Amino acid sequence: MIFWTRKKPFIMAALLSLGLLMGCNVSANNAQTNAQEKKIKNDLESKIKQLEIKSVKKMSYGDLYEVVLSNNDIIYTNANTDFTLIGHMINNKDMSDMTQARLDELNVIDFKTLPLNQSFALIKGMGKRQIIVFEDPNCGYCKLFRKTLEQMDNLTIHTFAIDILGADSTVKAKQLLCAKDPAHAWDEWMLHKTLPDNSGSCDTSNLDKNKALAEQLGITGTPTVIFQNGKRISGAATKEALEEILSEIK
Repeated sequence: MIFWTRKKPFIMAALLSLGLLMGCNVSANNAQTNAQEKKIKNDLESKIKQLEIKSVKKMSYGDLYEVVLSNNDIIYTNANTDFTLIGHMINNKDMSDMTQARLDELNVIDFKTLPLNQSFALIKGMGKRQIIVFEDPNCGYCKLFRKTLEQMDNLTIHTFAIDILGADSTVKAKQLLCAKDPAHAWDEWMLHKTLPDNSGSCDTSNLDKNKALAEQLGITGTPTVIFQNGKRISGAATKEALEEILSEIK
């Protein structure tokens, strides 16, 4: 408690000094933390050569640090980098997946910044709801996912074709991109195994651009779906899972 007296200037000076001192302490602590996090990054990268680390962050659990890799995967270590822990951290109070929550936070994407000119659009019904899908023409889960999308309405599907499953994927992707209507040609192939009759000799430079974009976004598998609110789902999501996220978007 502070009592108001005629010595107000002295009290104010004391409080100001205390505030400055606390500010200095906070700054010093921040600098120390930053230095420790930088040291951990350097130590881990020197010990495990294939690691590319994006960031290191001190956690509130003892001597534990979160390490975010270049592909947005998360691992954990201690201050001395004595160990590397790979896996998901579960909060025992409510059994929530803390690692997944952090991954979801890291993987949020600004939908508006994505180059839709590198994709082709299939409009279902009014097409007011929009999703982006990264798919490989030889991906079995993508074909299963297309059956789910076939059941949905009022949806615009922006497909970014990528060829990550080998040379045959490249051949098929080029044929599909060179079709008169790539969006419908892609659907025909995925759902009915019908390829367009062409040599795939048009401009298919978007394949390389899409592969680079997928790498930049940390997309390592197909199908990967990105929603307008920045959320993403990897794998053949169900209609219910898609509708749940789409319902969040106003």
